Amino acid sequence: MKNTFVIALIFLLFVLPSSTQAQNICGFDHALKTSTDNDPAKKIALDQFLAQVQSYKGGAQVLGGNVNYIIPVVVHVIHDNGASNISDAQVKDAIRILNEDFQKRNADTSAVVSAFKSIIADVGVEFRLATVDPNGHCTNGITRTFSYLTNAGSGPAQKSLINWDTQKYYNIWIVNYLEAGGSAVGGYSYLPGTAPNTEKEGSIIVNKQFGNIGTSYGSALARATVTHETGHFLGLYHTWGFSYAAGSPSACGEDDGVSDTPNTSGTLNSCNTSQVTCGTLDNVQNYMDYSLCPYMFTNGQKTRMLAALNSNAGYRSNLWSPNNLFATGVNDGYVVHECAPKADFSISRNFACTGDTVNFYDHSYNDSLTSNRNRVWTFEGATPPSSTAQQPTVTYSLPGKYKIKLKVSNAHGADSIEKINFVEIYNSGTRTYVDLSEGFENASFPVNADSSKSWIISTPSNTKFTRTTAAHKNGLASLSLDLHTETGCNHALVSPNFDLSAAIAPLNYTFDFAYAPENANSADFLKVYASIDCGLTWSLKGSKTSGELKTKEATTSAFVPSVSEWNSMAINLNAYAGKASLQIKTVVGARGGNTLYIDNAQLFHGNVGLSALESNTFSATVYPNPVTENSVLHIESPESTNISIEVQDVLGRKTSNAINVKSSTILLSELIPAAAKGIYFIKISNGIVIKTISILF
Repeated sequence: MKNTFVIALIFLLFVLPSSTQAQNICGFDHALKTSTDNDPAKKIALDQFLAQVQSYKGGAQVLGGNVNYIIPVVVHVIHDNGASNISDAQVKDAIRILNEDFQKRNADTSAVVSAFKSIIADVGVEFRLATVDPNGHCTNGITRTFSYLTNAGSGPAQKSLINWDTQKYYNIWIVNYLEAGGSAVGGYSYLPGTAPNTEKEGSIIVNKQFGNIGTSYGSALARATVTHETGHFLGLYHTWGFSYAAGSPSACGEDDGVSDTPNTSGTLNSCNTSQVTCGTLDNVQNYMDYSLCPYMFTNGQKTRMLAALNSNAGYRSNLWSPNNLFATGVNDGYVVHECAPKADFSISRNFACTGDTVNFYDHSYNDSLTSNRNRVWTFEGATPPSSTAQQPTVTYSLPGKYKIKLKVSNAHGADSIEKINFVEIYNSGTRTYVDLSEGFENASFPVNADSSKSWIISTPSNTKFTRTTAAHKNGLASLSLDLHTETGCNHALVSPNFDLSAAIAPLNYTFDFAYAPENANSADFLKVYASIDCGLTWSLKGSKTSGELKTKEATTSAFVPSVSEWNSMAINLNAYAGKASLQIKTVVGARGGNTLYIDNAQLFHGNVGLSALESNTFSATVYPNPVTENSVLHIESPESTNISIEVQDVLGRKTSNAINVKSSTILLSELIPAAAKGIYFIKISNGIVIKTISILF
């Protein structure tokens, strides 16, 4: 690559092993514009780094054997208490792979074609999980942070949850989903000194592309993601340069600044080792390409990474300094000690009714799986009031909000955590049936002086339903939800619990809404569910996609609706007349839209004068859209239903499929294999209702 301004942020897009669909974007152009527009100082920092690389003459510090540099690592697992809370074993497996790749100990170097065997590099770098944290305490080099932002795709927000001093540790964040410029990516790293701020230095990677076990896809591509991103972290570009997407013929006009990597336009999800794109044989098997067979660095890339390690850009030279190795506990001769646990736990449900059982799960970490961990749970207002079990079950007899405390300990120390108002218990049947009319006029909403009339706002992020007086259909207030912030999160609004024992049909739930998408590709949605078991299970009763929700055309300006920019939704609840318990939950999926407003929620006995009464409903959403290799069609219906799916391109050519499901997630690359770029229409029908979604490949 020529000495030209480059991206401060390099994105890596990897696909499922079985997928042959081409990538849509690499994130390069988007990141370049963002970096240079927002902070021109990053151009200066990048120029300085390039100059240091150019002037590097060698002089590595030899530590013994083939290892010249040791880098302390901390892996931050951001999880939602599900599979995204990957095991210590998967983290250690990924570090093992990283070390094998950087020390030429990976067995697949034997598959490198003869033309490049002589230049396979042993970079001479070893990565070690830190054993001392920033406060001088014992650590296993793995942190665990509960946050639904693991699914949100926003790297900066995810990194802000936790980070260790990037002058001392190579931070690697592991998340469940990540995107850039509206497309799913496998990870990204900053070049030395070009991160927006010091706390963002490091690599962020999806757990499906981290290591070779656990949640990992297990393909060569997935295993090499951490190696690829660490290459960027140590100053490497993609083999084809930086201005064009992989596979673009125009990329032949650039290179990566490394003399022994042949000029190439890059490889995308294939492994043609005879490939020639720019006049000479491509080094398809290079870690910094997008091929399906990444097996090697070159000696030239090694020199460039050593130059980065000897540069002060992004504090890379401090990472391996002797003082820092001692401070982080990874110096030669160090001993891995058993550590005291860090307390954390989760709950099976955050709200329930009196008499319901609630399960708790110990998610403490930092000690080994074989350690003798002791637990003491304290449950305010519950039976039993305490427990020493790993997964205790309790019941609550009185309504209210309660705190939970967990203390964990082993021979090396103890830790405790207390969560206030962590569980909310409702008294089933405290409300006799009366008409509900909630206009959100109460300034203390969702809290009501009569606790039986209080609502619940459940949110996985900092953004949530908020009472506002800026817009309303009637009265003086409504609820609003910013759908642009923390894209990928689902937000829930849960009604009080109703006793409908005396209710008779017709019974309906209605509300007004106003919504503007941010652009034609906004994929926000709204779903309405009902529960008769105090939230243990929910049944879908109605849904609307972004196009069905729209009450104003797309706008990037802040949307504040006028009185005329509202619509209504009505849900038939006849099936719940006579039930002793009913709760209604409205779930809104934030997928890049503008703002949604809700007003005038009503549950009443009587007919609805609306023509759009929800019935025979099912939901169908595609995300992300424009389509990436990870885009899915998600279908949900109240019960198992025969669903037909028809795909049509702009020329009218059709393919069709049929399934019988209650809930299904279908990978679009399997539904529309080897699709050419363009617009497609997906028609989904249950025989009564037809939903059509336009998608862009």
